[in-house]
Amino acid sequence: MSARTRWNLSGVSRGRPATFVVLITGALMSAWITGCNEPFDPRSPLDQQLVVYSILTNDRDVQFVRVNSNYMPSGFDPNAYNGDNSVRDALVTISWSGGTLTLRDTVLARPDTTRYDYPIYVYAIKPFTPARGGAYQVFVQSRSLGTASGSTVVPGVASITLADASVPILTDPLKFGKAAAVEYNVVFSTSARAYTTQLYIYYDVLKGSRWMEERTEVPSSSSIWDTTYSLQWAQYPALVVCPDSRKATVDYANGFVKTIITDIGSSQYPDTHVIFKWIVFVVVQTDQNLFGYYKNVRGYRDPQSIRLDQPQYSKIDGGIGLVGAYTLDSLVFVLPEKFDGNQ
Repeated sequence: MSARTRWNLSGVSRGRPATFVVLITGALMSAWITGCNEPFDPRSPLDQQLVVYSILTNDRDVQFVRVNSNYMPSGFDPNAYNGDNSVRDALVTISWSGGTLTLRDTVLARPDTTRYDYPIYVYAIKPFTPARGGAYQVFVQSRSLGTASGSTVVPGVASITLADASVPILTDPLKFGKAAAVEYNVVFSTSARAYTTQLYIYYDVLKGSRWMEERTEVPSSSSIWDTTYSLQWAQYPALVVCPDSRKATVDYANGFVKTIITDIGSSQYPDTHVIFKWIVFVVVQTDQNLFGYYKNVRGYRDPQSIRLDQPQYSKIDGGIGLVGAYTLDSLVFVLPEKFDGNQ
C-alpha cells in the first residue's frame, strides 16, 4: 500500500460512515414501523346493489326469484356473516311474449340452519311452468336499490330412446353380466347449451304397515378401477356441453344396477318386503347462463390449480346474480311384475 493511500485512510474517521448508516437505517425502520401501525383494510367501499337469483324450470309448477343486497362483513371472514340481506320492497315480474306475471313475496323453511336461523325470503308465482324454448325476462324494481333484470331461453324437448339391446338387460339384470351396457340415445334441443343424465331405480318398501316409495341413483362410473362395481367409489355424471351433432349415446354398466338391487334386498331391507317398480332415465338440459355459472364455480377445482380469488359470474343488468333455466325429460321403463329382485 502506498504512503498516499495510507494518508487518505488515516484522514477519514472510520466511525462516521458506520454512524451515518445506522442513523439512516434507524430512520427508515422508524418510518416503516409507524406505517405498520396504521390500520390496514383491503376492502374497498361497498357499492350496494341488487343481487338477483332465479332458475326457471319445467320440473315444478312454481317459480322462485330471490332478491338480496350485497354486504360487507365486519371482519375478514365472509362465512362468519349471518345477517338477513333480503330486499323486501321489490316489485318482481316475469315477462315473455305471452304476457307478464307479478310475483308475490313469501317465506320458505330453510333446510340447513347451521349458518342462518331464519326463513328464506323469496318472490314466487304459482301455478306457472315456463314453456319449452320460450324466452323469459325477470325484472326487479326496488325503491331503495333501483332496478335489475336478467333473461334466459328455456331449453326445448330432449328426445330419449332406449336401445333395443338394453330391454332384456333391464327386464332381468341379475341374469346378465356386470359389464353389460344399458344404453339409451338422446337428441338434444337446439336451445340447450349443456346436459347431464341420471338413472334411477324406483321401488316400494314395506315399513311397518305402510308401503313407502324410494329411489336410488345408479352411478355412471367408479373413481378407481373396480370390477366389482362397488358403490363405495361411485361417481355420477357431471354437466357437460351438448355435442355439435345434438346427439349422444349414454351408457351405464349393468354391474351397478345389480349391486344396487342386491344391496337393497340384502343390506338395507333384509327383513321386509321390497317391490321394484321401474327404472327412469333422466336428461337435464341447461341454458347458457346456468352452464356458465356451473363451469365458472367448478372449473378451477383440480389438483393443478391454485387460486387466490373466488371467480365471480353474473348475468344481471343493473346488479349481480343469475337468471338461468333447465328442463328435465325422462323415459320410464316399467319392470315386470315378477321381477327377480322382489322379496
